[in-house]
Order: sequence, then C-alpha cells, then structure tokens
Amino acid sequence: MTLMTAKMPTVRLRSLVSTGAIAFSCLMYWFFQVRPLTQSPGFAWNNFRQYFAYDQYSYLAIAVNVRNGNLAAVEPFTETGTNHYPRLYYVFLGLLARLFDKDIILTWQVTGLAFQLLMVVAISWLLIRLTGVPALGALGFVPSIIGTFAVLATGNWHHTLDNHAVLWGAFGVLFTLNGESAALSLAVTAVCLLIGATFPAGHRPESVLHRRRTAAIIVAAGAVGFLANVQTYSFLTTVYLLLYAAAAYGLLTYGRKIHVIASLGILAAVLFGGPTIASVAGPLATLMAGVLAAVPGFLLLLLRYKTLVISSCAALALAASPTILGTLLGLAAKDDFLTYRELSSKALGVPLGTGLLAALVPLLFLALIFWAGMRQRNRAWLAFSIGAVFAWPVVASNDLWGANQEPYRFWIDSFTIVTAAAVPVLLQVAVESWRLWRSSVQTKAIDTSSIAEEAASDGGGVKTATYTAQTTKLRLTGTVATATIAAVVTVTAVAVSFGDYPKFTEYVQSYGTANFSDEQSVAIRNASKPLTDDDSELKIRRAEDGTASELVMFDPCISQFRLKAVTGLPTAFYNLGLAWPKEEAKLREVVEQRKHYVFAQSLAASAGVKYILTDSGCEQGWQDKVDGTKVSESRYKIGEETAVITLWKIK
Repeated sequence: MTLMTAKMPTVRLRSLVSTGAIAFSCLMYWFFQVRPLTQSPGFAWNNFRQYFAYDQYSYLAIAVNVRNGNLAAVEPFTETGTNHYPRLYYVFLGLLARLFDKDIILTWQVTGLAFQLLMVVAISWLLIRLTGVPALGALGFVPSIIGTFAVLATGNWHHTLDNHAVLWGAFGVLFTLNGESAALSLAVTAVCLLIGATFPAGHRPESVLHRRRTAAIIVAAGAVGFLANVQTYSFLTTVYLLLYAAAAYGLLTYGRKIHVIASLGILAAVLFGGPTIASVAGPLATLMAGVLAAVPGFLLLLLRYKTLVISSCAALALAASPTILGTLLGLAAKDDFLTYRELSSKALGVPLGTGLLAALVPLLFLALIFWAGMRQRNRAWLAFSIGAVFAWPVVASNDLWGANQEPYRFWIDSFTIVTAAAVPVLLQVAVESWRLWRSSVQTKAIDTSSIAEEAASDGGGVKTATYTAQTTKLRLTGTVATATIAAVVTVTAVAVSFGDYPKFTEYVQSYGTANFSDEQSVAIRNASKPLTDDDSELKIRRAEDGTASELVMFDPCISQFRLKAVTGLPTAFYNLGLAWPKEEAKLREVVEQRKHYVFAQSLAASAGVKYILTDSGCEQGWQDKVDGTKVSESRYKIGEETAVITLWKIK
C-alpha cells in the first residue's frame, strides 16, 4: 500500500509534465507556422492564403460546391464532366461548413490547422513514448522548422528546379492547409502510431507493449489506406516508406542472404526494366512496381505474424479502395483526363546534388540511427533507417526508371514524413545510449574497484589494475567524445537549415491573404443574385447527377477564383491538371482567348456559357462587347470612382 501511494504522485507528475510539454509544442508550432501569416497586413480568418494559390483555389472550388449542396464528382469550376482527383478532404470541408453554416475559407483554415496540431501531438507523444522522458514531448514542433539549406545554396527559402518543381521543408508544404497538408499530417500521425506500437522501449515493461499493439497497428494501417482518398502522392509515399521499413525488419530478423539477394535483384530489375514496364502497363503501374523489392522481407513478416499482417493489409486496402477502384476504372475506360494526367509529368525530377543537400538533416538523422542500431544491435532502428534510405530515393527518382510521376512531390512528402519520424527515433537513440553509457560506467567502476582490491592483496597485480583502469577511462572518454561530436554536428545542421525559415516568413507575409469581403466581391455577389437566389426564375440549377448546363463567364478584371468563392456559380474556367469539363477543347480556347483580353461570344456560347459578368472599372473590360441583355447591376467604389458590375444574358 505504501509503495502504491508513493508511485501515485510520480505517475501524476509525469502526466502533468507530458501534458504541459505537448501543449508547449503545439504553442511553438502555432508561433512558427501560423503567427507569421496573422501578422500580415489585412489578415482575417476568412481570407484565403495567397501562397502558390492557383492549385489551392481549384481545391477550394470543390469545397465550395459541396458547401452549396453539390457533392457530385464533377470538374469543380464548371461542374460538368468527371473529377477523378482524390477529393474526400474537400468534401469533408464543404460538409463541415454546410453543417455549421460557416464560411468555407474559415473552415479551410481552422480544419487544416486542427489536422496539423494533431500531427504535432502525435510526434510529441512518440517522443515521450520512446524515450520515457516527458519533457522531451516539448520538441514535437521541431520537424516542422527544419529546412533544406536553400538559403545557403540559393539565397531563397526553397530550391527551384526545372519546370514548376521545387524543394522545401515541411513548413512549405504544410502551409497551404490543402488536402496534401492534411494527408501528410495524417500520414505522420499514423507512422508515429506504428512506431510507438512496434518499437521496443527499454523503460517500459514488455507486457505494456503487447497489450494494445495489434489494435494500434490495424488502425494506423487503415489511416494510411484512407490517404488514397485524400492525396495520391502522400498515400504512395507513406506506403513506400512503411513497406520498405517492414521489409528491412523482416530481412534483418528472419531473413537469410538469399532473401537479401532476392530483394536487391528485384529492385535492380524494376529500376532497369521500368521503361519497359511503363510501355506495357503504363506509368502508374510502374510506380506501384517500385514496392516489389519489399516483397521478400514482407513475406517473412507475413509468415511470422499472419493474422496481424493480413488484418493490417485488409484495413489499408479497404480504406484505399474507393479512389483506387475509381481511378482504375477510369484508366480502363480511356478517360481523356486520366490519360493526359498519366503522361503529362515532364522535367520534374530532382537533381542528385540538390536532392542530397536538401535532405542533409534527415539523412544525418538516419545515419546516426543506423550507426547506433549497428552498435547496439537494435533491429528496429536499423529497419527504420535502412527502409527510409532505400524508399525515399527510389520513389523520388521515379522519372529515371519509367514511372515519371512528379518525383519532386514524392521527395517533399518523403522529407516531411521521414524527418517527423526520425526526430523521436533519434532522441530515443540518444536517451537509450545515455542510459547504456551510464550503466556501463557504473559497472566498470565496480569492476575496476574489484580488480584494485585484488591487486592490493597481490603486489604483482598493481600494474594490471592500473592498466585496466586507464583503458576503461580511455574507452569511456572516447564514447563521450564521439557522442559530443555527433550532437554538435546534428544541432549545427538543424540550426543552419533553420535559416530557410525567416525567408519563408518574409514570403508569406509579403503575399498575405486575399479578401473576399471587399467591395468588388460584394458587388459580384449582389449582381449574381438572380442566378443564386432560390426564388429567382434564372437560378442556375444542377441536374440529378450534379452537372450544370449553364456557365458564367467574366471579363479580364474579374478573377475566376473570386467569382467561384463568393457565388459558387458554375464558372467558365478549369484547372488543366486537376479535372476536365465536358466541353474541354472549346473551353480551353475560351480561357486562352480571355488571357489575351479577347471575348469570343459564339465560341463561349457553344461551350455552355449563358451569362457574362463585366466590370466597368476594367480598362480591357467587355461591357461594350457583349451581345445580350442586362440582367442586373451592382455598384462599388474604386478609390473616388464608382464602377459597375453587370450581369448579362448572352444571345
């Protein structure tokens, strides 16, 4: 009873310290990831982030449609055609905004940050779980501020590659709050759960490790499968990393040389035969073939843990099946967009030198984890480091072996997941190594004392005792020196990489946010009411399948993104790389001519355009070029001048 009473305050204190550390980590994440934007001029939570915004507005359009009641998988601007893009996250955002009657951009901001804070909590939990030191949970935010040495190499906060490819740290990819950001947050959370359930922790009894492990692993596997419906690249990256790490553990624990040779042989066959596979089965099938090298090691795990492995794979496959099956059916039907998308990735590879420099910090982490795993014969550390070191370059160089599916995106996603997982594992290495060293010091001190006592009774053993003591001291000193050097190098590398972050904050503050409550937006909303009000005879309605038959076009001074965000109307625009509308060829020409301020009314009408919005304050406006009938007008101020937004119904 006395022993239990003594333990209670200790357990309660550990819980309080753990909770405080996690809260501190979340606060620091907010400070680094959110505060820079909130300090930008004119910031408001219902403003949209002007951060590589072209694609983000396209994703927002999906959520806007759902917010307005259209859940159909259509091209998001025109609300025609078919959308094969994994859109579940945006449907979720739209449903949330609709359920609580909230602004869709506010919902975008709050929900995206909630997913990221969940990720930070998961990293902090894993730090505590692996090390047994509650205070270390305060470091859960650290992976998000590690950079890619871009400032050191280029003077900018990211590496600019060919075409539109870039390399940047986790803060760069997470800042959008889009589906990829949410998917990576879930991926990191799932990986942390898997590591916490499978890695040995010397400070905890084995029975605790086994009690909930199976459920945690199956849930995490299902979460990974769920990513397929949110963002393809994050899903595939996570699958690569997990399969290669699991295979490495299988080979290290149960494998023989023949299994290792088989894995390396399969990997070589895929890398060298990839172009042939792509010519026969297509790029996406080739990308999936990249995981075949993990099969021998994975089968060894399957033979050892049949129920657990089968259950986990079933959970993953079931969760991923909706989007995967839809994509496969679309490819089988020769869907024009999927065919284009599969073949459209060009000049998006990662140069070897740039990729290695940018990955220097997580690679250093992996090297130290591998070294410690070799020294302490810890197969979990070895499997983690070996799996990451193989999976990352394989998936991020897919342009070199036939798949050619935006390799730079896989590099960024790998960087984010590996860095987030490596920080807790590396700190486990540090803490376990410290405990081992301290135990070794105490043991050797006792041994040396015993030898000295024996030497005192045997005059001839004095020299032996002295030599043994000196040798022990040298070994311990060498261990301390090695650990100190490793710690200094690691902290220095992290600190130098952090140099990217201040440049990043300057960038996001300079671009700020887009205000959709300004006077022009209000005028657009008011002028469009005949097309949006339920009681209006002109209201644009959707068919039962969610498709629209009437589109709204706009002159060069009205942004398609602003129009969609504030009205939700079917808009004469589309994102070429996201989804295609029904009249893709005609609409492509209409969009192209608009870029040159040309209004081709007959072509627009043949593409389904029925209404035009014009702005009289636009020098290149179309108010004198529309052949049609005025439906409504709304005035707004531009400085001291008054401009008019006019809605036309064209002939």
